[in-house]
Amino acid sequence: MDEWKVLLVDDEEDIHALTSIILKDIKFKNKRIKLLSAYSAKQAKELLIKEKDVSLSIIDIVMENENSGLELVKFIRETLNNQIMRIVIRTGQPGYAPPRDIILKYNINDYREKSELSSNGLFTMVIARLREYSEIKKLYSQKNLLEKFDTIDSSKIVSINDLKRILEDTLNTSVVITKAETDKDIKNKIYWKDNNKILFKINKRSYTINFSNNMDNRDLFTIAFEKLILDLENNILYKERINSLYQLIYILSEITETRSLETGEHVKRVSTITKLISEKIFDNKEHIETVSLASMLHDIGKIAIPDKILNKPNKLSDEEWKIMKTHTEIGYKILNSVENSLFKIAANIALYHHENWDGSGYPKGLKNSEIPIESQIVSIADVYDALSNDRIYRKAWPKEKVFKYIKENSGKKFNPKLVKIFFDLSDKIKEL
Repeated sequence: MDEWKVLLVDDEEDIHALTSIILKDIKFKNKRIKLLSAYSAKQAKELLIKEKDVSLSIIDIVMENENSGLELVKFIRETLNNQIMRIVIRTGQPGYAPPRDIILKYNINDYREKSELSSNGLFTMVIARLREYSEIKKLYSQKNLLEKFDTIDSSKIVSINDLKRILEDTLNTSVVITKAETDKDIKNKIYWKDNNKILFKINKRSYTINFSNNMDNRDLFTIAFEKLILDLENNILYKERINSLYQLIYILSEITETRSLETGEHVKRVSTITKLISEKIFDNKEHIETVSLASMLHDIGKIAIPDKILNKPNKLSDEEWKIMKTHTEIGYKILNSVENSLFKIAANIALYHHENWDGSGYPKGLKNSEIPIESQIVSIADVYDALSNDRIYRKAWPKEKVFKYIKENSGKKFNPKLVKIFFDLSDKIKEL
């Protein structure tokens, strides 16, 4: 806003002419005053709908009728819901003043008789009200900025480009982020070069932000931006940790798959299907990622199963099947020994992913909600991928046959709720 908009509402032309002369050369905070004129409450309402950021309205009480001025005040505060504009009411009738409850209810900021508003009186009153407006506007601006930053989903900020997008959306201004040529000026996380340029550090790397507009709330923005930087640093570290865990888990699972003459693609597909289903079950994105990674270790216990059983091309004997089934408990013992929440979840998945919804599975014969939900999810993902791809003891089934099998086993092997989700995701799953 390059000027202060002051609205004068009065049915006397002389009042408009005199006010215009007095306010013509006044400046406040290096901005001139633009006087808007309305000669009735009706005309003022039309003007206020069109004009934005009117700082001050000086309103005559008696115009079309004896209450038209107060009706206009009510319109501003209630219909327009404008609580920021400063309102001064005045009258040419000495001794008349609006009731106190009206002044309080509609936040009327001053009352003057026209005879009081000499050149000096008008100057003093206008400057005082503009100062109030300026401070209130600043407070509202700070409140809006805080509210906008509070709505940011910091989990989505994992790169400098994400930070740029978030700032542009939040501040409604163009933002350019570049690597800083030097970081010698940056003693803290954030250093202001001027009102539209800052230097900041993320994980020891320095960057410059240029805003297309000047930042009016530097102190408040600094506090909010420091939190964004901290969130970004944590998200980058978390992403790096997840990538490292993924590499470790993939290597471990691939060792198991290689021993059973299968490729590591099986665990990748199981992980992807697990994630797709988990996204429909869990709200916590970190838990979804954890379950997806943990699922890759579901068969790690097979590392202890003899090759002659693991890679037997025909049906296992009863004794061999008994040994094969121990891979669930072996996997649990291996994974549960690691003091890490991801491996604890992986341990339960390894132990229970062959349990059936009706209690006919192994190793514990659990049923329904006794089976951890993560294990139920991996059970469907594992069976689908195992049947859909070649194994040493049989050829892959057609996908439609696999879907039919899963549907037929809803309520038997699988949780009916998860089967429905699985079928809802069928288009994505078939693409894998």
